[in-house]
Amino acid sequence: MSILKFDGNYGCSFSYNVSEMTEKKQTISHCHNEYEILFILNGSGRYIVEGREYPIRPRTLMLISPLAYHAVELDKGITYERYVISFSVHNLIDRVRKILSTFFSEENECSVYFSSESINSFIGQHIDRFESMLNLPEEKRDVYFDLLISELVVLLCTSKKEVISYNEDEIGIRVIKYLNDHIDKNISLDYLAKKFFVSKYYLCRAFKKHNGISVHGYINQKRVTYAKQLIEQGETASGAAYKVGFGDYSAFYRAYVKVTGKSPTNN
Repeated sequence: MSILKFDGNYGCSFSYNVSEMTEKKQTISHCHNEYEILFILNGSGRYIVEGREYPIRPRTLMLISPLAYHAVELDKGITYERYVISFSVHNLIDRVRKILSTFFSEENECSVYFSSESINSFIGQHIDRFESMLNLPEEKRDVYFDLLISELVVLLCTSKKEVISYNEDEIGIRVIKYLNDHIDKNISLDYLAKKFFVSKYYLCRAFKKHNGISVHGYINQKRVTYAKQLIEQGETASGAAYKVGFGDYSAFYRAYVKVTGKSPTNN
């Protein structure tokens, strides 16, 4: 449940959440147009970001770029406590934007992981300051949020990002890369299975095990997120649906509502 929450301009938000994982492993996934910072206070499991896996531990932090599909798969029987901060480049001055871009300098890099050993000890204290923003008058909260985000980005430069090795040949990663390069095309499970020389059954099972989501679910998440960005830039809903690869508007509408919780004409 969300205990503290703030929603501001340009899709920026801040929340402090605590959840009890009592029954079974749980996967929470989404994809959006903003940067996201996830700072874990308590919990265990794994992060999944575009097919790459990172361990969830207390005092670990993930910085995730816009349009990157990401999920957390949580172990059962634990208390999951975290801060979640979303922000846009619109919240940053030019010099801070340049600093932020250095985190994603490598090709296809869309996430940065900081372990509890590598993260600056002041990061946690700084994130705590976001709570004081909620005590300000409404018209001043956005200003303070922007200042705190800029300072947080700079502080992260004093931490050493963790390099997590992964197998580029793993089918889950190979399929995700292909889907991202061809997300606006007509892609079927039959076609993917032939493309990667595996059965449909194996493809679906391996993809979901590795990424925490089905192939169809991943395609819809990415297409809807791209469409939402186009609509926010002035494109019509029907035009955005066509450009991101939906064959008909009704399918797009259903997927959009399922992913975002609202209609494409109600952004």
